[in-house]
Amino acid sequence: MPVRNLAGRKCLVTGAASGIGRAVAMAAAAEGAGLFLTDINATGLAAVVRQVRDSGGSVLMSRAMDIADIGSVQAFAGDIHAEHGSLDVLMNVAGISIWGRIEDLQHQHWRKSIEINLMGPIHVLECFVPAMIQAGRGGHLVNVSSAAGLFGLPWHAAYSASKFGLRGVSEVLRHDLKQHGIGVSLVCP
Repeated sequence: MPVRNLAGRKCLVTGAASGIGRAVAMAAAAEGAGLFLTDINATGLAAVVRQVRDSGGSVLMSRAMDIADIGSVQAFAGDIHAEHGSLDVLMNVAGISIWGRIEDLQHQHWRKSIEINLMGPIHVLECFVPAMIQAGRGGHLVNVSSAAGLFGLPWHAAYSASKFGLRGVSEVLRHDLKQHGIGVSLVCP
């Protein structure tokens, strides 16, 4: 069944070192979730882990890594599954913003936006959702896109490409995972 309460649930939050990811981690901890946190910023991640624990929350595992690196995500998932089993909630929050006019965007800008904002969440989905399905307990996915994933904005071509892609993946998974009791939410700030 889709998760409606986080108390006692195992919850992964990517991008947990700052912004929306940090706020989500703190809120999930306050609701009693057992957290698995990741971010590319090791210093910021360590600070959030301390803050969660100091406030009485539970961080079961954390790792500084780049979700655009499939090998890192696979290793983290393997360690989590070996020690804690499958997760209940996946929150794909990590992302970057790249804006510019088409004549100013270089190939590396397009690539970085797609690798982090689209392939990063896909890596998380590939590495964690099959175990959720196999466990048969249902669960929930939360993918953070953007208003730029709903409609085009000036200077947002690379960013919108990645965020529209995540929106499309989310819409498809909403149908595909329903039979497994896994809900899918798309957040578009």
